[in-house]
Amino acid sequence: MRWVFYTLLVANLVYLGWHLTVDRLESPSSASRSPSTAALPTAADSLVLLSEQPQPDKMTGVDPVSAQAALCTVVGPWSDSDEARRARIQLRAAGLAGWVEPVRVEKDRLNWVYLPPFESRQRALEALNELQALGVDSFIVKEGEYANAISLGYFSNVESAEGLRTKMRNAGYPVFARETAREVTEYWIYLPPAEEGGAALADFLVGNPEVGRDKSQCPGTAQWKG
Repeated sequence: MRWVFYTLLVANLVYLGWHLTVDRLESPSSASRSPSTAALPTAADSLVLLSEQPQPDKMTGVDPVSAQAALCTVVGPWSDSDEARRARIQLRAAGLAGWVEPVRVEKDRLNWVYLPPFESRQRALEALNELQALGVDSFIVKEGEYANAISLGYFSNVESAEGLRTKMRNAGYPVFARETAREVTEYWIYLPPAEEGGAALADFLVGNPEVGRDKSQCPGTAQWKG
C-alpha cells in the first residue's frame, strides 16, 4: 500500500505545480504597472490633428472700414489762403465743420526752348543782342537755377518747340528744349470723412460758382476731430 501513497503524493505535487503555472500565465500585464503610470494618457490619446484644432480668425480686431483709405469731400480751390478761410467760416455757419489744406500742384505745362546759362551776365547780354539782331524773340533769365540762360519761348505743343530748337541748332546755336510747369499752391477745404455736405454744401456752391467739390484721400492728421 506504500506505493499507492507515494503515487498519490506525486500526483498532487504535479497538479499543484501545473495550477500555479496556469495562474501566472493568465495574469494581465497591466497588473505590474503602478496606478500613476496606468493613469497617464498615451501618445495616441493626446494626439490632435492640426486641422482639428480651432483656428484663430485672422480678421479679428481688423476694422474693414479703417483698412481702406478714407475719402474726404473737398471744396475749392482757392488761390488765396485768406479767401479759403473766409469760405470755411461760411461753411461752419451752415453747420459743416472742415479745415483748410494747402495743396501744391503743377499748372501751365509748357515746352521751353532756351540757351543754357552763360558763365557771366555780360556774356549772356552779348548773346541776347546777337539773337535780337537776327529777329529772334528772347530774354535773359535773371534768377534761379537757370540764371543767365536765354529763353527763346514757351510752347504748348512739342512739335512747335522742337521745330524752333532744330532751326536754331542749324543756325549754330546750342539750343535745348524741355518740358516745364509752374508750381502753385491751391487751398482746399476738407470735410470729415463722414460728412457729405448735403443741402448746406449745395447752397454754398450756388453762392460760390468759382469753386466746386470733389473727393480726395484724407490727410494723415485727424484734423476733423478738432
